[in-house]
Amino acid sequence: MKTIFSVVLLIVYGVIANFITVFILNIAGLSGALLAGTPGKRSQGRFVFGSIISTLGQAFVYLSFVAFVVNWTRLAGARGDVFGPILWPFAFLSVMAPVWLTMVRAREEARENKFASPQVEALPLTTLIALVGFFVFAFFPGLVKLAWRWVPYV
Repeated sequence: MKTIFSVVLLIVYGVIANFITVFILNIAGLSGALLAGTPGKRSQGRFVFGSIISTLGQAFVYLSFVAFVVNWTRLAGARGDVFGPILWPFAFLSVMAPVWLTMVRAREEARENKFASPQVEALPLTTLIALVGFFVFAFFPGLVKLAWRWVPYV
């Protein structure tokens, strides 16, 4: 029963993240968009630099969510009354679905714009970094403490 409750909680984390990821990643990538300059007047170098800064901001913020879910899953799976191996696929989905859906929606919306946005161009790399980060944090949990020491351990 506690395994089912844990799975439901992971799904809830993913649903909540699905709604707020678009706003959080947009804010996290804003510095890159500002550094890139105004569309139509910026150089390609400034756009690339802005996209890199947006990727770094988005990845750092989203990896904090990844670290939280991985740590929570590890702690829940370590309990004797929870079957841990069934939690990991749900943890993966609750981490990857929000960032992937945000990327898909942003790229769809960006088709309407005349100029590319560094924030939208950064999302595929952010998604890839989240994918790699999930497995790195799952197999090497000590790495979470390097930059995400402030992430709560539930």
